[in-house]
Amino acid sequence: MTFDVVGLCRREPDAETLISAIRAASPLSEVEVDEDRMLFVLRNPGGQVVLTIENGRSVRVPGEVRRLLGIDVPPPVWWVESRAPDDDAEAETAAREFTAALVTATGGSSWSSR
Repeated sequence: MTFDVVGLCRREPDAETLISAIRAASPLSEVEVDEDRMLFVLRNPGGQVVLTIENGRSVRVPGEVRRLLGIDVPPPVWWVESRAPDDDAEAETAAREFTAALVTATGGSSWSSR
């Protein structure tokens, strides 16, 4: 299982915004980019995965966020999902801090699985 957090951004997050949010969340992590799957993978100094972040996607279907998450978000909205290993307090904190930094920079709100 994972702890999931979704950033629902009012403005499209560019690469610089994503990197700044990653650094705010976990400044000591090593960041890998999986271009094929469009993922950022953060690892702690011991090599364990702390956080996996998907590239942002524009939500184009009206009501889709409500259908999936049960909350209303006015358009435009970009969906940026991150996952942390369950039962890992450090990873959950990094996920929350990443998303908070992201929505602060782009406007918007967040949703989490707990």
